[in-house]
Amino acid sequence: MLVKRLKLNNYRNYTNSEFYFSPNLNVIIGKNGIGKTNILESLVFISNTKSFRTLNDKDLIKKDEEYLRIICESDKNEYKAVVNKNGKHLYINNNPVKKTSEFIGKLNCILFKPSDLELFNQSPKERRRILDLEIGKVSEIYLDAILKYNNLLKDKNHLLKENNIDTTYLDIINENMIPNIKKILEGREEFINIINLKISDYYQKISGNNNQIKVNYHKCCEKEDIEKMINKYKEKDYYYHYSSFGPHHDDYEFMIDDYEISTIASQGQTRMILIAFKLAIMEYIIYKSKQIPILLLDDILSELDVNNRKRLLQIINKGTQTIITGTDLLGIDIENEYNLLELKEEDYGRN
Repeated sequence: MLVKRLKLNNYRNYTNSEFYFSPNLNVIIGKNGIGKTNILESLVFISNTKSFRTLNDKDLIKKDEEYLRIICESDKNEYKAVVNKNGKHLYINNNPVKKTSEFIGKLNCILFKPSDLELFNQSPKERRRILDLEIGKVSEIYLDAILKYNNLLKDKNHLLKENNIDTTYLDIINENMIPNIKKILEGREEFINIINLKISDYYQKISGNNNQIKVNYHKCCEKEDIEKMINKYKEKDYYYHYSSFGPHHDDYEFMIDDYEISTIASQGQTRMILIAFKLAIMEYIIYKSKQIPILLLDDILSELDVNNRKRLLQIINKGTQTIITGTDLLGIDIENEYNLLELKEEDYGRN
């Protein structure tokens, strides 16, 4: 999958702008605040149908305008998103898409941004969100299961807050949860297993050392024990008035040489572990979809030393369409050819 052309209308600071990308390495440079990240955000929006910087789609519409439009032309299809007062509208080759699930992941992007380092200190809910996002982009079975489970969980928690709980209805909810929990656990286990096959190799290639990186998945139970665990936690659910068992309590942690990274890893090591994690996700997507995702790197080279930068660029130059942002080309030692997009204030304004 390759992005060839991106057109933005009334998106953030862009009124009517077009950008063309090469199949390999693309470098976007410009002053801070000029809109480099906005370009990456629009591509992520096409990939996920959501922004990574706001929960409200209307925040993306340029000030004093009534709508925004993103048109992304790939080597296979044209993807379009329109946001206006009536909501969000999605199109593939100008054909309206009725269900968001039919659009998500058709153009697959992997984004690294500096704030991703918060992943290691965020709540388990935020770490689970990464799992659900990346797995859901390439597995309709998983996406369907997580949506159904979340709806059932909402109904269950609402029911548990009532003074007189309808136990028959509660049993029906629990019964319907079981097959969805099984699919969620299977999807997450497969994801973690593939990540663990790749993450150490990528970390070692970037860092130049031999540390072993692993992701430990803390799941709610084994697949064969789901029904037993639901029944085991019934009394606790009644007491606390919410569902105390299920994959909505899952979490995972990153290990370096069998130590949890927060106890031993430096900030530089943590950054490289995160980059290795993103590259391992890329391998997962290739395995599941048989397509190479687009790699988006938002202002990360400035945070790496010269040797780590060089090793990272050597890795990503091999067959992956990559878009990197930065303030300038200083310190970017790119050995292969690349496409340069230089943003100037007189052309695009400021974010």
